[in-house]
Amino acid sequence: MLKKTIITTAFLIASGLAVAAGPDAPPPYAGDVDAVRAQAPKPARTLEPKSPDAGMSLAPTEEDMAKAREDRERGHAPKHPSKRTEIEAVRDPNNHVTEYVVTPGSTKIPYKIENRSDRPIDTYPGGNPSGTLGTPKFIEFGW
Repeated sequence: MLKKTIITTAFLIASGLAVAAGPDAPPPYAGDVDAVRAQAPKPARTLEPKSPDAGMSLAPTEEDMAKAREDRERGHAPKHPSKRTEIEAVRDPNNHVTEYVVTPGSTKIPYKIENRSDRPIDTYPGGNPSGTLGTPKFIEFGW
């Protein structure tokens, strides 16, 4: 009986390997398929070509410098963005703080932290039993 089971198992394994190997033809590759190229529409607006002597430099031109001098003489100095982190408290009509909006000075990407002082304290394992602030919302989706 054991001999019959071993022979049957060996036969099934061999037939499975033969089926898995498939035909002898190699699999197709990307070179066998004809590429279909659709024509993209022309852009609605094109940029002016740079003069050959301008090259690819990002340095300000004399026109840019003249405009900057005129603006400075008029008192329109460029504003430097603040590098300080700003924290704003959002309040409801009853003057209770509902959330804090934090804007880091380095990235200027704000995130929100919900104030949960009116809710029961988290006493479950892993919760914060002494804190009343929620998890920061770094990404917020809206439609």
